[in-house]
Amino acid sequence: MKEILIINLTRMGDLLQTTPLMAGLKEKHDGPKITLLVNAAFSEICKGIPYVDELIVFDMKDYRNRLKGDKYTLVENYNLLEGLLSRINSKEYDLTINVTHSPVSALLTSFVRTREVRGFTIDSEGHRLIKHPWMRYFFNVIPNRMYNAFHLVDMYLKIGAVKPGSKGLIYNVPPEEEVKASSVLIKEGVCEGDMLIGFHLGASKSDKTWPVSSYAELADMIARAFGAKILLFGSPGEADLADQFERNAGVKHINFVGKTNLGGLAALLRKCRLFISNDTGPLHIATSVGTKVIDISTANVHFMETGPYGEGHYVVQADLPCVPCGFDVQCTDMVCKTVIKPSAIFEVVKAAIEGKETSLMSNFAAWKNLQVYKSHFKGDGYLGFNPLIKHHLSKEALYRILYRQIWNMDSAPLNGRPDIYENICKEISAYHEFSHADGTILSIRKEIEALSNLVSLSEAGLNLVGLIGDEAVKDNLNAKKIKEIWKNVESVDSEIEVVGYTTPCIRPLTLIFMYAKEALEGSDLRTLSKAACMIYSDLKTRSGNMLQLMKQIIHLLEARSEGRTCELTTK
Repeated sequence: MKEILIINLTRMGDLLQTTPLMAGLKEKHDGPKITLLVNAAFSEICKGIPYVDELIVFDMKDYRNRLKGDKYTLVENYNLLEGLLSRINSKEYDLTINVTHSPVSALLTSFVRTREVRGFTIDSEGHRLIKHPWMRYFFNVIPNRMYNAFHLVDMYLKIGAVKPGSKGLIYNVPPEEEVKASSVLIKEGVCEGDMLIGFHLGASKSDKTWPVSSYAELADMIARAFGAKILLFGSPGEADLADQFERNAGVKHINFVGKTNLGGLAALLRKCRLFISNDTGPLHIATSVGTKVIDISTANVHFMETGPYGEGHYVVQADLPCVPCGFDVQCTDMVCKTVIKPSAIFEVVKAAIEGKETSLMSNFAAWKNLQVYKSHFKGDGYLGFNPLIKHHLSKEALYRILYRQIWNMDSAPLNGRPDIYENICKEISAYHEFSHADGTILSIRKEIEALSNLVSLSEAGLNLVGLIGDEAVKDNLNAKKIKEIWKNVESVDSEIEVVGYTTPCIRPLTLIFMYAKEALEGSDLRTLSKAACMIYSDLKTRSGNMLQLMKQIIHLLEARSEGRTCELTTK
């Protein structure tokens, strides 16, 4: 490949989280030219991304305002898009990857001159197409986020079909910003050897912010224990949060809120021993420059998707049934924030600075309704978050472990792979308690019945589309017979969809199946039936693998809850 286009019209953090994909594409395809299409609001971060050969900027906010107002005509708005497409199509691409899920990005993608598309686009009739299995997985995450075990970065890598290489995000700090950062810190009274701890008080939405009063209390604890100096970071619009911090904190601090560009922010973050933050873009900048992070995860934030990417970062989150909440939830009592006490975060700070996590794992009572996770690259090469406090194994946590194995197998049969079951047993045993497992066991037994039904339905669908394929190769097509078979296919598909909606924990399997059916492409019946057979076969294999694993896990849970060891079964 010589020319690759990446369309990422999302936020700053998402752009940084695309950098391992770019690095992987450069390495795999021997240095192709990468063109990046970005939203103007977040284009500044691209100055520090070393893999972009050409940057194309599109002002999404301005275009939305143009469409809403009456200042510009429909023709003028069309001409603006045509000009953008003209620049994009000044070359032909070997591969276009659209990692944005908006209709505008899908429309733009459909007009790109490219040999291959992966991501969100539309067909010639305006219907949605989600091209590539891992892009379909990406779209499945939001409705099934409690069962997702992959970080956004790793989804991007899988969409690009590249292996994780950098083990972190990549951002190059401009040398002049390094010099400026050193100079400004000296002016603020920072001496060589001083411990610097960075705080970010804000977030893109206020419901994702830990209380400023809690940050202030934490700052006082850190300053007393380590003599550290606190650096505040944030955008100009978060100046009021810095004012609140000053009123609440007893410790002196250095206020950089609204006073740095992105390069300067990155340079200052690199000098911090630790960065404590809500879910923000600067959190990802911190990880990209090698600073250890403590992520305070609240509201609808799911750190499994967008938490700190890299080895050895921490995430603190309330361990409550409602966490994380849905994107449309308007919560009037955000318990997920109040249960996270400054004293608890301080224990994580001590663990991060001193490298001792024994106090986190031993004092169970102090961590009631709270969990601490540590990021770690697992044996498959992708990031995971290991819980440091042993709590009861939840069904959601179990399914995340199972699905990670299922999706990593690329639809290969499970038979003859006892190592997979053994790995699952080790992970479950290492990080979870088995008390009060009866309810989980009962629930899983019911879900095994639904999975058995799903395996049967996928096999029935496979046989039916196979029959259509047999008819398609005949010299004289029997249209009536094909229509009759197709009615049965539609009936099977409807039952598959019902299984997914009535059994949410196996809905990822059915939803990705439905996305794949939507994306079927072909100019003749034979091609379509062959592609459909692959989709049903994939569902059958993955469902069968999940069924086999769940039957074995039942034995593990029953044995551990009774204090017995469990031998591997192969039935």
